[in-house]
Amino acid sequence: MSTRASSLVVALAVVSLSSACAGDDDEGAEGGSFTGASASSPSGTVGEGTLGDADGSDGSGGDGPTTMPSSTTTTADDGSSDGGSSDGTSGGEVPFDAGLCGEPVPGGAPVPPAPPAYSGGACPMLQPGYNTGFMAGGLSREFALIVPSAVDDTGTYPLLFAWYHISGNAMDFVNEVDAQALADESRAIIVIPQDSGMFQAKWPDTPLDIGQSGVDLAMFDDLYACISQQYAINQQCVSSLGVSAGGLWTSYLGTVRGQYLASDLTISGGHPSEIVGPWWPWNSPRPFATLVMWGGPSDMLGIDFNAASLNLLADYTGSGHFILRCEHTGGHGVPPAGDGDPLKTAIHFVRNHPFWLDGDSPLDNGLPSYYPSYCVVP
Repeated sequence: MSTRASSLVVALAVVSLSSACAGDDDEGAEGGSFTGASASSPSGTVGEGTLGDADGSDGSGGDGPTTMPSSTTTTADDGSSDGGSSDGTSGGEVPFDAGLCGEPVPGGAPVPPAPPAYSGGACPMLQPGYNTGFMAGGLSREFALIVPSAVDDTGTYPLLFAWYHISGNAMDFVNEVDAQALADESRAIIVIPQDSGMFQAKWPDTPLDIGQSGVDLAMFDDLYACISQQYAINQQCVSSLGVSAGGLWTSYLGTVRGQYLASDLTISGGHPSEIVGPWWPWNSPRPFATLVMWGGPSDMLGIDFNAASLNLLADYTGSGHFILRCEHTGGHGVPPAGDGDPLKTAIHFVRNHPFWLDGDSPLDNGLPSYYPSYCVVP
């Protein structure tokens, strides 16, 4: 093994050890940690489905995904409505603001490509909760699927892919971000893939693993294919969010699957260039909105996430992307509490940057009051 490769192995080992030892000390905000969760696998309920453990048991006694109620099998998105009844309310509750994702697509505006074809032939039926036995790229995979509690077939729903940190798993991440409440509040469908177990950094986003990135690109493609077939996904509002190691992966995903994405959000992620130079070639399939959040110069955990985030900003600058720069001073992971509402910010960001904006943004006119003060449009 070359000296540079050996150095990278050492760096990854430091990341793994640092994350595993972080525990709850890295919380940095009320409600849990994005970076220091244990690898335990809690179970519970999400939506209408029963959650199993992230060790492979689905809690249902079956070997794979089970059938969803027929009311959730809907037609393709026509771009005319979004998430719930046409008046923007659900069951007479507080009116819901669907943002620009709820607006009709202007005539002549860019249209995203159709979801990829499922590599496994006929899509299986998926269930809200923890799914096992999903074939993606020839491998049996698992994932958590979180749908709004009041999901129906009267509108369309944004789809958010979420990728967790190096010490996490899908079910821990469901709890860390309170994914059911997030899905209900954002009226979006959230999917959290479980890593394959093949990579030390969870996702194939390091120079040692990038050559095998097809493993998780197939997971993205096949999940998008089958979720879109079963639910009325607003294909104008497909986004990816990642934290730490997951933030590196979502940054990479933006370069190789950006043709599908309306927005891309990284939290302590970025585009590293340590030891061997840029960890992957930069590519910009099309302009989309990006939110880059990190903890400033102290955002270090085995690698320099401050430098990686600055590299990512430099990649996006001049490429037609809308950029929201959110540099706080809390170090790695979730920003300190008390300055704005980062999760509400993420919801608003996703819902107000549909594909058809093509790099433009309503935030050029100013940020809502609940956005953290450290978020700026460069």
